[in-house]
Amino acid sequence: MPSALVFGGAGQLGAAVCDRLLAAGWDVHVVTRGGRRPPAGVSGGARLVDGSGRSRAAVIGGLGRAVDAVFDPTAYDAADARDLLSARTRFGGLVVVSSASVYASADGRSLVEASQSGLADRGGAIDEDAPTVAPGEDGYSARKVALEHALLASGAAVSVLRPCAVYGLWSSHPREWWFIKRALDGRRAIPVAYDGSSVFHTSSARSVAALAAACMEKPQARVLNAADRDAPSVREIAAAIADAAGLDLPLAPFGGPPVGPSHVGSTPWSTEHPLVLDTSRAAVLDGGGQTYPTAVGEVCRWVLDVARHGDWRAQFSRFSHYGYDPFDYAAEDDFLAAV
Repeated sequence: MPSALVFGGAGQLGAAVCDRLLAAGWDVHVVTRGGRRPPAGVSGGARLVDGSGRSRAAVIGGLGRAVDAVFDPTAYDAADARDLLSARTRFGGLVVVSSASVYASADGRSLVEASQSGLADRGGAIDEDAPTVAPGEDGYSARKVALEHALLASGAAVSVLRPCAVYGLWSSHPREWWFIKRALDGRRAIPVAYDGSSVFHTSSARSVAALAAACMEKPQARVLNAADRDAPSVREIAAAIADAAGLDLPLAPFGGPPVGPSHVGSTPWSTEHPLVLDTSRAAVLDGGGQTYPTAVGEVCRWVLDVARHGDWRAQFSRFSHYGYDPFDYAAEDDFLAAV
């Protein structure tokens, strides 16, 4: 029986990977920190490891035996890479999650830095050989590139995955809630910028998990984009959510960027130019992943369940980090009245 250690077991990617490996007959240890536990009903059969206050190397070494593979969706920078690599004799393959935000425009800006203007000069789907921002310690994208460089330079059998707009069960930022909450609140018109044609490639957590498992089964040094088989527009995303959740989403698309300090019309997928990943390399390993309409149904059902029986602000905590109110209906009404 192959064995694995999975970090981030309380999050959407860690839980999805645990479930995938357990279903395939792996012996799985799952790491959580700060008293968190894997979500109820998820990752049953995995052995829980408390990683609080311990380095990655200490957690790996503390298992008492080597494992065939390690999955880490939480590694952030070169220091985390060194931590993992210091225990490399204790595992076979390593799969680490990076981000599509590492890709750069011609002037060196990252996806994060150019979030509204996108990567207009890319021209088509972005493959793994496209330029990235420079590695460094200043900002999320630069730190992720530094992580990648340190891992890949080591000669270890490490697979680096670059997802885009990740969605799945147990997320602290289920983008689908942006639409679902408006439907539940009875909004009669939902303004969306750029005529609803924005494309920000979606990455199902279960698809990322399937790719991670495939990499763990055949460890080697590689970089892979990790995204859905399709790259739906905002209009198509809204239609898929409406169908899956059984809700009415009356869109009011308008041309141009989001408006005002409340960013009216800015969905969690809104960009001026499309951001699409070339996933042909990953498809060789995992068969191409899911499509958004196929994968989003269980996410919508979970989001609705949280809304009915829990505190969505606690579970969907990242909506409070926007820097503005993403549900400023008064601002939306003022905008709609003026057009």
